[in-house]
Amino acid sequence: MSAKADNRPHEPQFNAGGRHATRDAGSDVSGNGRSLILAAVARDSRLDRKFLLLITLSSMIATLGLLQGSAAVVIGAMLVSPLLGPIMGIGFGLATLDSLLIKRALTTLAAGMAVAVFVAMVLVWLSPIRDVTEELRARTQPNLLDLAVAVVGGIAGVFAILRKLSGVMVGVAIATALVPPLSTAGYGLATARPDFAMGAALLFLTNTLAIAFAATVIARANRFGPSLTPQHTAMQVIGIVTALGLLSIPLGLSLSSLARETRARSAVQSTLGELLGKNDRIDTLDVKVESSKVSIEGVLLVGNFDPQLSSKVETKVSQELGRPVSASLVQLRQERASTAVAQNSLVERLNALEKRDTETTEMIVALSVGNLIPRDRITLDPQLRRVQIVRDSAREGELLAAATDRVIDAARQAHPQWVITSIAEPAENR
Repeated sequence: MSAKADNRPHEPQFNAGGRHATRDAGSDVSGNGRSLILAAVARDSRLDRKFLLLITLSSMIATLGLLQGSAAVVIGAMLVSPLLGPIMGIGFGLATLDSLLIKRALTTLAAGMAVAVFVAMVLVWLSPIRDVTEELRARTQPNLLDLAVAVVGGIAGVFAILRKLSGVMVGVAIATALVPPLSTAGYGLATARPDFAMGAALLFLTNTLAIAFAATVIARANRFGPSLTPQHTAMQVIGIVTALGLLSIPLGLSLSSLARETRARSAVQSTLGELLGKNDRIDTLDVKVESSKVSIEGVLLVGNFDPQLSSKVETKVSQELGRPVSASLVQLRQERASTAVAQNSLVERLNALEKRDTETTEMIVALSVGNLIPRDRITLDPQLRRVQIVRDSAREGELLAAATDRVIDAARQAHPQWVITSIAEPAENR
């Protein structure tokens, strides 16, 4: 029906491609509102200095946080990241089939990815610490659960854009990590760890596509792209389902592997709990599930050594999991309580002796100031902290005696826990 034959009230609007469209009375967002939203999305998809500065800072924060293993710092990088802008641009561009918006958003996203990975590689090269932290490892094994989180986060992000809820976008930025996986990929490239680089790249691709496709679906549900034909809609649906289906294959395999590993670890811990003594404990335990068997490595602190422990664990765990098991368990004998107490007591006595020797040396130095008191006239009892000084008043004279008294008084003040006494030299020794 032509516009002339339609007597319903309407107001003009332009979609992202510049095509004229009419307002739908049943739409949640008005025609002018949709135009403003598309303009805002296009603006956030621009590649400019602000975007490059923010992605650089975000990558630096994320990389430093990953190297430190600090979750709080990594979360801060998510909040600084501007990558949600171009990803939403891709989603809205697909919803309206606006090739210009899609091209702009893809260019901005590609530039942001390149900058983030490059900055991460430079920081890793410069860093003296390159150990694998839990924060790094957590971004190398994406699974279907990550895809589900990204889809839900994308839906929340589109509603935040439609309803202008800036606080919701903060939560979306945290829930759907974008820069940390890129920083992890940079770490993998800088340290020649292709498994880290590939796993992190898969996580970033998962989050990006899920958010973009969720944005496409919600945008179409809110009547963006009203001039599109049913064939266009079918093409969009087929493309989204195909892409997510292909992406789900490696993610599903990863989730299945994670589930097997979790079950195997639980079985191993349960078996060790039955075989170990009451006071025995597990120091380290590493359970790996391979295609054909389960490998177990660990260090156990035990009271009594059991030479058959590894074989017992292999038998019980293999029966429970139904697959071959290889166990290599190192048993270290725990210290007996009495032995530990004796060692602590010996350490305390040695410390006390060292402290006593130090105090004795300080006392001798204090009394030897100016060589007024000869060393052979000083007798020390370090255990009782007593000092006895033999003095000859006839030899000292009045001035020398006064100076000696001052030295002794200074020693008493510096070491109040010591008892310093003076005795007169026997007459037969004069």
